[in-house]
Amino acid sequence: MKHLFAGTVAAFALSALTLVASQADAAPRELRFAEFGPNAGARAGGLEWLDEEMRKRSNGELGLDIIWGGALVGAAGAAQAISDGVADMGSIVPVYAPGQLVTYEVVDTPQFPDEYVGMMATYDLMTQNPTALKEAEDFNVVYFGNYTTGPTQLLTRDKPVKSLADLEGMTIRATGAFVPAIEGFGGATVSVSQPNVYEALSNGSVDGSTTYYYVVDGYKQYEVAKYMTELNMGQTLAFGIVFNKGAYDSLTPEQQDMMNELGHDFTVRMAEIMHTSRTETKAKLAAGIDGKKVEMIDAPDDMRKAMIDLAEKDAVNWAEKANGKGLDADAVRGDFDKRVADYQAKVDSEGYPWK
Repeated sequence: MKHLFAGTVAAFALSALTLVASQADAAPRELRFAEFGPNAGARAGGLEWLDEEMRKRSNGELGLDIIWGGALVGAAGAAQAISDGVADMGSIVPVYAPGQLVTYEVVDTPQFPDEYVGMMATYDLMTQNPTALKEAEDFNVVYFGNYTTGPTQLLTRDKPVKSLADLEGMTIRATGAFVPAIEGFGGATVSVSQPNVYEALSNGSVDGSTTYYYVVDGYKQYEVAKYMTELNMGQTLAFGIVFNKGAYDSLTPEQQDMMNELGHDFTVRMAEIMHTSRTETKAKLAAGIDGKKVEMIDAPDDMRKAMIDLAEKDAVNWAEKANGKGLDADAVRGDFDKRVADYQAKVDSEGYPWK
């Protein structure tokens, strides 16, 4: 009887240990995700959806440990940090990693406002174009999916901008093609990362910022600026998520397949979020948040056209950069333009997938 009791206890102990080990094995692997934006707004909602879907599709094996607000790494250093393995995944803006992902930057050269068309054309370019794939591999990253800023607007602190003449003498935070579009009409430009724009507007070091509705809401820039000139210029599409290549390679083949599919679906999901939230956010800002209203100003057609013409010319600078790196700028831009045209034709004939 003593032996039987001891055997039962031993069996029970072994069973308990096995259960504990099994539970430990079942704990999800949480990928360290560097996010320089706040846990608020449309993009944050997209990342929370991504975490939920990753856990669901991996049967609880994978999830995200999202480190918000630049607490791990800021916008300017994100791409290099992910390349170096500081994070497994994260949000990047390739312009902050000069010369590393030049193919990715081509998507910011044309001026068109449709979020879905731009994001899907960018996703296809970055997952299929041989030049894009090689650049990513050389930089030790794997492209995952895309964001967009939506069409570009102009937020100003104290002075409404209703014409090109109003830009004279103003200091505007701007990047990329929007620099010549501002400077061509007498404005000065400075480079300030979005997380720091609030302070720059608050202390008056800038008079305004080229920006987007979701940013004004997410970063609460409506608290320090009174006017929004609706330019509806092009969007920033060189803005997405990458894996550290070592982290991606450490996944099982099945997990990699799941993540590849999820990257596509995330891009579609973000296009829907950004497309549908634009009018809602505009109305919200105009109505006022916590008593802070933003006055909406429609840019005259001639103002918008003149600024777009100058912004489009900035494509020459990208082509020089690409050719200087030994890339075929014409081939890359032609590839992207074709993808844009194909998606635009699909939207024109079939509408958006979420409808």
